[in-house]
Amino acid sequence: MVKSKTFLCAERIQRFMMAFFILVVMALWAKGLSVAGLALLAFMAVMLVVYGLFDFCPSTWFLTKLFGSCYCQCPNGEGQN
Repeated sequence: MVKSKTFLCAERIQRFMMAFFILVVMALWAKGLSVAGLALLAFMAVMLVVYGLFDFCPSTWFLTKLFGSCYCQCPNGEGQN
């Protein structure tokens, strides 16, 4: 597999989404909404366990349909950084 040169690809967007999600949880805790923050954090943990056990992440699957994968089977080494 070769990493593509595109900036907007599924795996990269998914990592940005996870970072934003954690920032939202931190903001909720800072505002005193710890129950909502804990619920969101528990949801993220469950999704990561699903990804670890079954090698399937729904957000990455959906984003791959929209933006394509960061990794491709490119002929002749196309898409290398």
